[in-house]
Amino acid sequence: MSSFKSNKKPCRRTPIDSFSCGGWTSLPVLVFLILDKLLEPIDHVRFAAVCKHCRSMSELYNHATQRWRNKQLPPMLLIPKQDDNYRRVVYSISEGRIYNNIRLQVPFSRRCCGSSHGWFATVDVEQRLPVVVLRNPFTKAKPIFLPPLKTIISHDDPPYHEHYVRKVILSADPTMNPENYVVVALYGRGFMLAFIKAGQNNWTYPIPTGEFDDVIFYKSKVYALETYGEIESLDVFSSDSPRLKLRTPYKPFPCCKYLHAYLVESTKGDLLHILRFYASRNNRFRWQTTHFIVYKWVYEDGGSIGHKVEVKSIGDEALFVGSNHSISVLASKFPECQPNSIYYTDDYFSNWPTLHSDEPFDMGIFNLEDGTITQHYSPHSNSRRAIWVVPPFNGL
Repeated sequence: MSSFKSNKKPCRRTPIDSFSCGGWTSLPVLVFLILDKLLEPIDHVRFAAVCKHCRSMSELYNHATQRWRNKQLPPMLLIPKQDDNYRRVVYSISEGRIYNNIRLQVPFSRRCCGSSHGWFATVDVEQRLPVVVLRNPFTKAKPIFLPPLKTIISHDDPPYHEHYVRKVILSADPTMNPENYVVVALYGRGFMLAFIKAGQNNWTYPIPTGEFDDVIFYKSKVYALETYGEIESLDVFSSDSPRLKLRTPYKPFPCCKYLHAYLVESTKGDLLHILRFYASRNNRFRWQTTHFIVYKWVYEDGGSIGHKVEVKSIGDEALFVGSNHSISVLASKFPECQPNSIYYTDDYFSNWPTLHSDEPFDMGIFNLEDGTITQHYSPHSNSRRAIWVVPPFNGL
């Protein structure tokens, strides 16, 4: 459904800018020397995205050196660029700086409602029906326009339209698996669940009711977290899509008026259940994160997930949550990445988003050991929200 396009324009200015992309294929040794000097993984992704010749050279380089094979990359923040309505830039957590020279083609004017396998999801509206659009700004892959979701957008306020889809995740990279990937969306006022497989013309709606906070692909199944703590397990890769509801007692938390939850797979393969607590900011209709609580789902003797236990420490893990496909990495592998911490972005949803356009964003790093919150990056309050992204290294 998506493919790379050859781009005959010259590459960006480099130490060998006197050569065209097409001419580089005859200079593998020189190109390999240049790639050796690119220390940041994102620079290799940029190089491979320039044209088909550059990608071929990147593949040859990585195959020969095995430098980036099975390399786990830390998430980066995709942030709006104030002087460019059509591109965004990335912020490196490990370096603490913005890559202003990396401008990705993700519309500034659109809210990103998902980030998964290097692809971003935005929402268009066709005849009052939400249309999910997938884009991969790191490659030359064409946008993927999915069929409309069968739900009528009732509000006339245009800013509300893009909030009608809460989150979109993918099972795999459509570039590497064009015939074998699944897209899951949480949509509508109640945040119901729908999924669609590659090549299908219609969404599947397996759960007619329910309000979902988060969704994740885990052990070849979809796990959807309901607002009140229950989990729906779906085998979206089978023809009949069997369902299994895992119940857990819901205990209200009177200390805070509102909470949000996430599902994250740890680097050890555990399924973590993250609760995010908010408190009212200056007695207004806007919330500020106060703390997180982490649980781990425990398997029963029969192999099914049965109950959850609170986890006081996640050790060397660093979790990244928000509108993105939730991610966990080992902090010790990346400079400046804090262990036993949760990195979060502002994914607060309001029925009237325009009421909070001038509010500062709720972003930070929560330390599980001492309960403190520090900042990682603070965008301008009038800009679009930032979202976590992992640059794709599939195929390199």
